[in-house]
Amino acid sequence: MERLEPRHPKKLAGSKWTSRDPSLAYCHWVVIEVTGDEVVLQSVLERGTTLKLPWRRLRARDHWLPGWQ
Repeated sequence: MERLEPRHPKKLAGSKWTSRDPSLAYCHWVVIEVTGDEVVLQSVLERGTTLKLPWRRLRARDHWLPGWQ
């Protein structure tokens, strides 16, 4: 399985992520927008649910895993 290590936000568009944070209602997310130092993630199960965060937070493996786990 390919591991995506985010080094630049422009390469994140369309990438898939799994949240390990139990406080989020959904665990599977897709990057739908990259603006400056932030990314907008959209839940796969609930398309109306989005999450905006700094793209560097995706490097925290205790909170996010690349791909869908």
